[in-house]
Amino acid sequence: MRAGQRFASLLLLMACFGATGCWDRTELNELAITSATAIDWEDGKWSVSYQVVIPSAISKAMSVTGGGASKLPIIVYSTQGKTIREAVGRSTLESPRHLFFSHTRVVVISDVAARQGLSPLLDVYFRNPDSRETVSVLIAKGNARKILEQLMQIQIIPGDGIEETLRKESEEFSALPNIRIYDLALSIVSPSKSAIVPEILISGKEEVSSADALSKTSLSSKLRLGRLAVLNGDRMAGWMSREEALGVAFIRNRIKTTTIPFSCEKNKPKIDSAFKLAKSSTRLTPKKDGDGFTMKIEVEGEGQLLETDCTRDLNEPSVARQLEDQLEGEIKEMIETAWQAARKMNIDVVGFADAIHQKYPKEWKRMKKDWPASLAKIQIEPSVQVTIKRMGLTNQSFRTLTEKD
Repeated sequence: MRAGQRFASLLLLMACFGATGCWDRTELNELAITSATAIDWEDGKWSVSYQVVIPSAISKAMSVTGGGASKLPIIVYSTQGKTIREAVGRSTLESPRHLFFSHTRVVVISDVAARQGLSPLLDVYFRNPDSRETVSVLIAKGNARKILEQLMQIQIIPGDGIEETLRKESEEFSALPNIRIYDLALSIVSPSKSAIVPEILISGKEEVSSADALSKTSLSSKLRLGRLAVLNGDRMAGWMSREEALGVAFIRNRIKTTTIPFSCEKNKPKIDSAFKLAKSSTRLTPKKDGDGFTMKIEVEGEGQLLETDCTRDLNEPSVARQLEDQLEGEIKEMIETAWQAARKMNIDVVGFADAIHQKYPKEWKRMKKDWPASLAKIQIEPSVQVTIKRMGLTNQSFRTLTEKD
């Protein structure tokens, strides 16, 4: 064979190798795209559930086909295993498609599974390239699979709807944080060795899991966010109410915007006003106090008055100052309530360990061996400064106008 022929043959061979660059590709019609997963612990095994999107049904979601049946955009099924990845691997026994987790928006964990410990789940997400550590985490009381089976009206794919609801809550009310997998891992390995995760539940009676149940203007049950789950290490230890959760958010400087109901006058039990806190910042300053510490919690915020039934003249600076005093008292009470709840559980969900570790590293080395005992002795000194920047479009309440002669 001549040299030119050999060179041409070599080029042809190289071209053949280049043409096989996608030899390991997976076609779209071979994938089962998951929008949400659920983790349960049943009979000593991990049970993993998958909310799988049906692409052909997305554009025709809830459309009526011949024969009166409606095609749903998702299907939910579960597999079990001694480990989480074994359960995932067993999906090949009942699914003709390969599970694709890169589009998963949320993972819902049952409280039973959370009490077993979340280290196996975190290991899965950080070890495997097909799992994203930006997935939002929620905890459900009881069976987590049922959350995935519940349909939503506004969002076609429930997994997307859950994540959007959580994101909106964390931005507009701020009681429940949007905790991602990496947030959870960082909290567990931080000096406080604790974490918080929002709860998701089904409110109502009958579950909405069929197209017929979804066709009504008012659903018999809905997915909604609930309390705050508290983790000690990687294991769930208990719950906090939404009011306590909001206090924790203030202490941890996690408030973006929130609405605070309050009374416009001192010693008046009736709540007659509402304030939108548009900007907030919190500074934690640990102060040595003998063998222990006192934690200064300084909160500064500003916003606008949203509503009031107060008959006083809002043009008066003294009235505005009194409203600010009332708001400051409300926030102080939230902080005190949250701290008492954390103290009762003896879990550092407020992040005091991180503050002490940063300012007093030598003292922290001594304290960290028995941090729960040291945590219980800490006293707090909350101080709040709120500024009402705007009273709204009017400086009088409607009640004032109606009571004028």
